[in-house]
Amino acid sequence: MVVLLAMVAPGGCDYFAPPELLADPDAITIAMVLVAGDSQAHMLVGHPFLQASDPPPKVTASLIGPGWRVALADRTDPVDGCGGGPTDWAIPMVCLNAVLPEPIREGVAYKLRGRAPTGSFTGQTVVPAAPRILTPGDTVLPEPAGGIRIRIRYRARPQEVGTLRPEVLGTVGDGTGTRTEWVRPFPTELDVYGWEATVAWSYPANFRRASLHLLGIGRNYTNFWRSHSRRVSRLRTGISGEGVYGYFDGSAKSRPVEIRLEDGG
Repeated sequence: MVVLLAMVAPGGCDYFAPPELLADPDAITIAMVLVAGDSQAHMLVGHPFLQASDPPPKVTASLIGPGWRVALADRTDPVDGCGGGPTDWAIPMVCLNAVLPEPIREGVAYKLRGRAPTGSFTGQTVVPAAPRILTPGDTVLPEPAGGIRIRIRYRARPQEVGTLRPEVLGTVGDGTGTRTEWVRPFPTELDVYGWEATVAWSYPANFRRASLHLLGIGRNYTNFWRSHSRRVSRLRTGISGEGVYGYFDGSAKSRPVEIRLEDGG
């Protein structure tokens, strides 16, 4: 699962932004999270204070890795997804993509260079180490009533990981075949300093099995949301530049744990 999570609501002004951005009609938002193991990168760019009928931002950008540099190409229409996350808000948006010469790696520094209507911008991040699920291993459960509850023991590196999320990819099927779909677990976030947690989710009647992993997102992303919730603007979010607002970060997934019911196939 990709991890790009955008940060503006319809109309944009529901979210905290520096006063100079609120007064600038060319201000843009950038949301970009690299995923360890992926060979593609996605950047969602929006005009948070304009109407959907206005043109999308004209932005050029390049991602710089160890010994390589690739341009992010304008895909124009992000409705079908731009690395994941909601892309259907009523503001002008554009998705920039790149195929990379190698997969994103944990512990490696990446840079972003670009130009927006307001001028140049830069970004820098180091992809965090993946969290670990210590227990359980792959598990077969008797069919429970109402949902599945899994007690896990885990570790993350709080100095690198600011946000920790359980993600569940379920497989459902009937006589016509099977398909996979993402399932919303509870809680949606875990304590990065924690050791144990119970992850629960409901399942449809035709549930067969699921894959559970933990996704660790770096502190630039986390700082962005703290800046919003605490009304503070000086936390590092990985992005800097005149008229630019957002985050540039990395993420990594734990090994998956396979969960199935006794009669789930």
